[in-house]
Amino acid sequence: MTTVIGLGNAGCKIVDLFSQYPQYSCYKFDVGLKKGKGNFPLRTYEKLEDYEQKLPSPRSFLKGITGDVLFVMAGGGKVSSYALRILESLKKNQITVLYIRPELSLLNETQSKLESMSYGVFQQYARSGLFYNLILVSNSEIERILGGLPIRDYYNNINETIVSTLHMINVYKNNDPLFNTFDQKPVGVRISTFGICDLEAGEENLFFSLDNVSDMDYYYAYDKAEIESNQSLLSDIKNNINKKKEVIKRVTYGVYETNYEQNYLYCIQSTSIIQQ
Repeated sequence: MTTVIGLGNAGCKIVDLFSQYPQYSCYKFDVGLKKGKGNFPLRTYEKLEDYEQKLPSPRSFLKGITGDVLFVMAGGGKVSSYALRILESLKKNQITVLYIRPELSLLNETQSKLESMSYGVFQQYARSGLFYNLILVSNSEIERILGGLPIRDYYNNINETIVSTLHMINVYKNNDPLFNTFDQKPVGVRISTFGICDLEAGEENLFFSLDNVSDMDYYYAYDKAEIESNQSLLSDIKNNINKKKEVIKRVTYGVYETNYEQNYLYCIQSTSIIQQ
């Protein structure tokens, strides 16, 4: 089971959506949370440094966590100053950070400075190997993919897209493919994003515009009828992969059989280069 930990409003909203799936154990840190199982209420401070210096250690709250951890946070909030205290308490775990980059034009000066700091520090930590992986997603990029969103459900639609997509990728990662070429990535390739591909149009809709992509993983999910009847399926996939290898250094894929009526294609992009 993967443990999912959310910090701040956006992180906690993401954790709430993950909690609908039995594969995840969920914890939340935020101001205004009610005390309860998996909840760690935070006090409000005026000074940013107080969130790191005055808040109690989360070590005892997190001591029972074993295995993989997904830590979720959006940049710009004051409580983001508490992130390193949480991550320090999890240093024995394999940590993946899901960092949600907000719409930068909506941030004030203080929020912009906090976001820039978090964005840079997390990338440096990932490259140094302190994190297993850093996954970047952009609210504005997902809004573009979805073709615009109503104000009332703006963040709900974005969060649901992030969680449902990442959950399905996790499902396939934990199931045996019918055919695959997956391989271990080079050391240092730890900055990633993910997305959904349109099998019909051949479009790739990534949740972050990643520069200097060196690695690409594809997860092809076909229903049983397609797997059994389409004799050119594997050939078509290999042709697509070979075309992609003309522009990306390493490209791998897996083919999975599903019970869904619709076919799906998910992808993960990765790089070792710090994003500006």
